[in-house]
Amino acid sequence: MLLGLDAAIWKAMLVILVCPVIVVGSLNVVLRRRGGIGAGWGGVLVVLLAGVVSLLIILDKIRL
Repeated sequence: MLLGLDAAIWKAMLVILVCPVIVVGSLNVVLRRRGGIGAGWGGVLVVLLAGVVSLLIILDKIRL
């Protein structure tokens, strides 16, 4: 793989990036009548949710 990383790390990075974006996109669809969520709040949500997902992945790897 690229830079000697195995496939599990690339899958984890994909999950960390995709899950928050899906949540923010779905919030924009749900709150469409009110104008959706702002770009600043969307960025904050993506960063917070990516942090949560990455912590969950780390905790999953530790419990092996």
